[in-house]
Amino acid sequence: MSAEGGIRRGFSVASDPADAAREFHAAVAQSDGGGLVVFFCSSVFDLDRLAQALVGLFGGTHVIGCTTAGEIGPHGYLDGAITGFSLPSGGLRTASALIPGLSRFQMSQGHEAAEAVLHAFARSAGGEIDPASTFAMLLSDGVSVNEEPLVASLSARIGNIRLLGGSAGDNLNLNQTFVFHEGRFHADAALLTLVQTPYPFRIYRLHHFSGSDTKMVVTAADPVTRVVTEINAEPAAAEYARIAGLDVEQLTLLAFAEHPVMVRVGGDWYVRSIGRMNPDGSLTFFCAIDEGVVLTLARREDIAANLASFFETVHAEMGTPQLVVGFDCVLRRLEAESRQLKRALSRIMSANNVIGFCTYGEQYGAMHVNQTFTALAFGQKAEA
Repeated sequence: MSAEGGIRRGFSVASDPADAAREFHAAVAQSDGGGLVVFFCSSVFDLDRLAQALVGLFGGTHVIGCTTAGEIGPHGYLDGAITGFSLPSGGLRTASALIPGLSRFQMSQGHEAAEAVLHAFARSAGGEIDPASTFAMLLSDGVSVNEEPLVASLSARIGNIRLLGGSAGDNLNLNQTFVFHEGRFHADAALLTLVQTPYPFRIYRLHHFSGSDTKMVVTAADPVTRVVTEINAEPAAAEYARIAGLDVEQLTLLAFAEHPVMVRVGGDWYVRSIGRMNPDGSLTFFCAIDEGVVLTLARREDIAANLASFFETVHAEMGTPQLVVGFDCVLRRLEAESRQLKRALSRIMSANNVIGFCTYGEQYGAMHVNQTFTALAFGQKAEA
């Protein structure tokens, strides 16, 4: 779906894994059989069969990917699909490292993975790594609840190389997610990939919320499990519902998506999304939370107008992007569906060459964030 020898984009909605892999390969395979292929696929596929088909088609090409909570293809939001892109081999250098056992993650694992890709990358590059033309992409298990220490450990080693990525999904089952590395899908794992490219790129983070004057304090929590048991010294779910103007019975994932809470860090606002209400009246969050944290009830903007304005900024800064790799929180999609704005968002993403997936969280620099659209935008390659 792109010019021969350049960045290529593609997708398939075929339900049979072999057919889906074949259609995807036809769309994104580079003519020299090299480059980097990145895919995002629904967890409803028979993943073993899909992996076998991809290996058979792409051979020795560097292929990475993960499962999703929804896909974003050339025409916008998809379900039950495989979507992705490829970067051509000319001027490209890549290296990947798998981080297994993420639910039992130790900081040393992140350090070792980062050092492994840096060393492999430096050997292949034959010299210093240029941060201006290099980025790190992180695809992580989405149910391990260990993204924060993972991102912190990697960032401590990769220095000023910019990092972004997304937490894999499983269609909101919140059971098991997978990353793809060296021909296999791996559960309970993360995949760090370093990429040097001749294409100019920029990394962005977007959300459509701002802080309000309504505050609340976490007074009892378990940071390891991201569970908050008390807010303002009251049962967490009941107090959150009161502050948000809801009944406890209304506390669904959609309600949390439409009434998020935020924290202010370094002058910027970050969403701290709530994932579910537990039977004991506690709340489980999608990212780090602890006692003493002051939460602010968010003020929402129009999600479609916000996304359109964002792409106006992208165009002003780098022209029409060849490709935008979008890590889009699944809670944004739920809100768009609820407000009947899903088609509007799909049109905006299609017009701006977005390929990506709906995540269980996004990685941006040294932070794991929620309810954002985190994006890697590629501009036009300068002529030699």
